[in-house]
Amino acid sequence: MGEERLTGLCLMSVHRDIHVNVSDIVKQFARQNPRKMKLPCILESDLGNDDNDLS
Repeated sequence: MGEERLTGLCLMSVHRDIHVNVSDIVKQFARQNPRKMKLPCILESDLGNDDNDLS
């Protein structure tokens, strides 16, 4: 584990009373690392479509 990660974990432990919006952190990470593969959102798929019925 690197020093930068340990420092971040230490700061998170010390400042527990600060609210962190996880969604904003994920969006910021995605903007800073655009090389990451974008995956389709499986929760927004069309589950009600009868054409996708496997039975």
